[in-house]
Amino acid sequence: MATTNLSNVIPVTERPTSGTKSLKSSYSKNLEQHSILRPGAIENLIEGILILSDQRELIYANDTARRVLRQLNQYRSPANLVPIEIWHVCQSLIQSRSLFPNQRWQMESEILTDDFTTLNIRARWLRLETIQHPCILITVDDRYQVIENIAIEEAQKYGLTSREQEVWLLHRANYPYKKIASELCITPNTVKKHMKSIYAKQKDICGIDN
Repeated sequence: MATTNLSNVIPVTERPTSGTKSLKSSYSKNLEQHSILRPGAIENLIEGILILSDQRELIYANDTARRVLRQLNQYRSPANLVPIEIWHVCQSLIQSRSLFPNQRWQMESEILTDDFTTLNIRARWLRLETIQHPCILITVDDRYQVIENIAIEEAQKYGLTSREQEVWLLHRANYPYKKIASELCITPNTVKKHMKSIYAKQKDICGIDN
């Protein structure tokens, strides 16, 4: 069962709107008008993007978010239901608005899934001009995926070999040397040699002394 750790409640300044206009009929037009939410710009983002109503209605999910929904709902039906783990974060956001109507809040949480993937969840109010109902913008990212992307970028920057890149990725994910050795079927001494080479290349490029 996934677990949720709610943290980092952050106030922001916009105020939500309310009304009765149909969410889904207005959404497409709004998406085109909102500069950070154009379909072409967000559909293939590594970060998952969800837009919900304050009634738990799923308005939009990009490809990454849909994969997260399937992952969290694999033993539930229907598969596209907003998972209770994510809705719990939204409920905290909704409650904060009722307690502090003149402020807007962002909620951050971590969800540990059944396969031990750590998902970072952020929820905040989203104002869309032609939708009067309150909307919630949720971003979801896989912490390991973020680390992997950073490690790959660093590996390219430092000019690492394929094996050094594998070692660096696991090192950036906080694997100890023995665990790295086990994962890559090499000895701990070989891991140390690779890390020594990586640090030398890092120092040459960035001037960082480890």
